[in-house]
Amino acid sequence: MMDDRVSNRMAQRKGGGVPVLNRADGARRLRHGNEELVYIGDAFERSHVEALNGRPYPVEWRRQGAEEAWARALGATHLWRRWSAPGTSCAAIRDEMLWQLDRNFPVTEHDDPVTLRNGQTHIANQISVNLLYCLHKGTVIEATPALESLLANSDVDLSLPMSMVAPPYAAQYLHFGELAMRHLTPPASSMPGHVFDGAFCFFGPRADALGRWRLELILISKRGDRYSGQVTLAGETDRGDTSLGQWMAWVLGAADGGLDDDCREAMHAVVSYVVKLFLYMGLKNARRVERKDRDDALNRAKGLGQRKRAKLLKRTAALYNAILVGPETLPAQSTSCGGGSAVAPHWRRGHFRMQPCGPGWQERKLIFVAPVLINAEHLQGGAPVPKTYCADA
Repeated sequence: MMDDRVSNRMAQRKGGGVPVLNRADGARRLRHGNEELVYIGDAFERSHVEALNGRPYPVEWRRQGAEEAWARALGATHLWRRWSAPGTSCAAIRDEMLWQLDRNFPVTEHDDPVTLRNGQTHIANQISVNLLYCLHKGTVIEATPALESLLANSDVDLSLPMSMVAPPYAAQYLHFGELAMRHLTPPASSMPGHVFDGAFCFFGPRADALGRWRLELILISKRGDRYSGQVTLAGETDRGDTSLGQWMAWVLGAADGGLDDDCREAMHAVVSYVVKLFLYMGLKNARRVERKDRDDALNRAKGLGQRKRAKLLKRTAALYNAILVGPETLPAQSTSCGGGSAVAPHWRRGHFRMQPCGPGWQERKLIFVAPVLINAEHLQGGAPVPKTYCADA
């Protein structure tokens, strides 16, 4: 995690050391070989998120004016066009962003090069993930509390083919609710007191590898209401018969720096939850409701006078559209243990699996067997806390 003092010092320096650029005109650029140097001072200053103010991370980033500032700085450049192309990865944008930061904020005699580089990498990660989300028309996805409870108490068959796991959009942000945040916690050994706000998910074909698809997960952590960092997990799939278990083992094993047992268990739980959410969304009977709070507000603003319109548009920046997924309530079924059993209330875990179907049972379809709350009539207080199971991938 970057020390905020490094970010603040970089912001205070603005475009220091690059006098050839006209700071009053973000459209003016400088060619350096095959690269294009752009003044990014204003966009950079708007990109550092501290408090989330109760909003999904990319929504707060946009509300600060970062998206508009980057569009002004880079919208007419080849970078913007290249980053908007299908198959662009966060890593590609980050590497080019680091080139820009190196030249907009060059090392001075007062800087520690290692500390400055770490700070630049940290902010480049923030900028690249949000830009990719915006450029690819990202969508916020939120699960209902009922679905979060069902998924937290369900397992997934690791022999399922990766062809079954298909995120619905090229870019999405899975914004976790309270139950998911309690269930999916960062490793306590390295991030005590932190929770995950959500996860970016980018899915698309690789431009340099025919038939290969890239799936990137970037987990956003927070402490209280303050952004605290991100964890990147990236893997590839051929959309074929590679099993979910094989893919998860490869992704977790390829994580930067490797994962200790504590971290691996935490990351396994998060990746499993994300996979289960996408599997649920692929079911024919999945409930999906479009919530268009921002679009509705923008439409209302069209018929207003200039003053009222400006006031409404200012409030609109904090609104966002989202896809709400899952049932409104938990299934009304519960099971009691007969014979006067003293078994405590608990979840009988659900699962995703392939079920034989069709003529001669030769075909397969994905089904979701929902979890069941056993002895619910004896329950006092809230529902039992789901246990975390880390199957051997």
